[in-house]
Amino acid sequence: MNEHMQWINLLLFLVLAAVIDRTIKLPVLRKWLGLCLLITGPTVLLYATSWTIGAQLESLPIVAFVTGIGLLSTPNIYRRVKTTHPLLIAPILNLAPDFPDDPIMLHLLQVLHEGIGLPKHKAITLDTSVNHDLGCSSTEAKQLMRVLKQEFGLRSGDYKNSRYFKHRSFDAHLRYVERGSEEKLPLTIDMLYQAVKAKHWDTQTLEAKRCHEP
Repeated sequence: MNEHMQWINLLLFLVLAAVIDRTIKLPVLRKWLGLCLLITGPTVLLYATSWTIGAQLESLPIVAFVTGIGLLSTPNIYRRVKTTHPLLIAPILNLAPDFPDDPIMLHLLQVLHEGIGLPKHKAITLDTSVNHDLGCSSTEAKQLMRVLKQEFGLRSGDYKNSRYFKHRSFDAHLRYVERGSEEKLPLTIDMLYQAVKAKHWDTQTLEAKRCHEP
């Protein structure tokens, strides 16, 4: 019975952590709450071990610590500035001559500009990759896919962030940092464009089209 209660408590804590992550959207609140949980986890583990064991809450410090890291590392995950019109950005960009100018592409460019920033003086083509050429991070890419789902109704399908970005990890100073996308496959604007038009992400189809283009 005790073992069952431990698993039930763990499940409840995980659900609570997910609710907190979805509910707390202001960057400042995410930072402060994340810091509090990050400190609370080890503190409870060190100074209240007997209490957690007696109350069958052994998983509480670990869940608090992990949730704190999650909140601290993604303060701006829900932050997005609404734009006035998706067509306003196109004139200020250096787009390739054969670059599509339909409403879907212009809307996509606006989303990309808001999420990761587009250069004004560097030429942008369909083969421009958001991970290699535009410096998009793993966290920004996850947020980008959420926005594409919201704005275009894109179904994520078999999209995997790890295919185009390295996993985040701790550095020598114990900071949870991005590891970039070196040696990873390019995630191009054309792949995003074709995906939002189809409203579905199909990795094999999108990457095959990229590889077969001259």
